[in-house]
Amino acid sequence: MAKDSYKRIASIGLVFAFGAFAFSQSVTPKPPKNNDPEEFWRQAWFDSARAEAWVREKTNRNDHPRIKEYNRFAHVPLNSPYCASGLYFTAYKAGLTLDIKGPAAVRSWFTKNRVIYDHRQPGRFQATPRRMDVIWLFQSHIEAIADPSIPRDIDDDDVINTVAFNSRGSNVKEGVYHPMRRKWRDVKLVANHVTPFVKRKEEKEKEAKPAAK
Repeated sequence: MAKDSYKRIASIGLVFAFGAFAFSQSVTPKPPKNNDPEEFWRQAWFDSARAEAWVREKTNRNDHPRIKEYNRFAHVPLNSPYCASGLYFTAYKAGLTLDIKGPAAVRSWFTKNRVIYDHRQPGRFQATPRRMDVIWLFQSHIEAIADPSIPRDIDDDDVINTVAFNSRGSNVKEGVYHPMRRKWRDVKLVANHVTPFVKRKEEKEKEAKPAAK
């Protein structure tokens, strides 16, 4: 009798344990699958860029071995300003080949066919700025948007987050920082290089596929 009672209790326990396991399995969310190739490449570049946030100049003269790597890759003197060459380097590390002539020059990133926002133009927005679209700040400085997107009704006093190379903000040393906080009023232009890259990549992949018989 005691053995039968023990078996029944054990069976009930197993049922509850299995039910709890099944419930935990059913309510545990699965990691989201990103089927948007453009979002995939934006995230890849973002992860590559913010991974450089350990870099700090030694004497605030563009002097760090990693900075030399950025500038060497962009084919400019090793102690050159690196706000643009750092972004170009990390894009390549993430697998993006950007069609930019003179990538160490800020102006090269903002050709007419890449600009999606111009603070001087009525209406301003040609498309919604998204993560890793690049912004022209101040006289000649470039950073990348770190926020998922920028609302079109953003006010000049609103703050955005960026990934910033060759920047200091309120910090003591120049270097690479994320997040860097910037007022929207300081943004002169926004350019999108990810969408053109994705389109070129998809076109090449289509051309590489053998024609269907």
